[in-house]
Amino acid sequence: MRDIRQTTNITYGANLGLVTCPKKLKSSGIKRLLERALWEQGIRHPLQNGAKRHEWKTAHGFRKFYRYRAEQVMRPINVEITMGHNIGVSAYYYKPTEHEVMEDYLKAIDVLTINADKTILQKQVSELKEKCKDNEYMIKGKLQEKTNRSRF
Repeated sequence: MRDIRQTTNITYGANLGLVTCPKKLKSSGIKRLLERALWEQGIRHPLQNGAKRHEWKTAHGFRKFYRYRAEQVMRPINVEITMGHNIGVSAYYYKPTEHEVMEDYLKAIDVLTINADKTILQKQVSELKEKCKDNEYMIKGKLQEKTNRSRF
């Protein structure tokens, strides 16, 4: 996506579309970016003879993944709000602040992360640091006991 941006300066027009003055993407543009990525990664293949549709929709998989994973840790009504869905009559009774929805969303970041290698490694490092501190504390305590015994 980074490579398809216009980087050269245009002296005519409103400079709209330039990296410094980006255009707002429409839903069709986002869909096209997703489709292009699927083709380039080799995930999407040409249709077989007589087939009219691919096995799964391009953007629907992302929405389904988000909804399934986010509902594990977030309030379901906040999931609907973040997806931009109409929550019906509940909208009159449940009016969360942007901050409340953001806090709820921040809880879901770990389950929504697709490439979690970095976060898994960070958790393992923090767990090992805590174990190391516990071990050091125990060793210092035993050394202290030993020095106290040797004095008497």
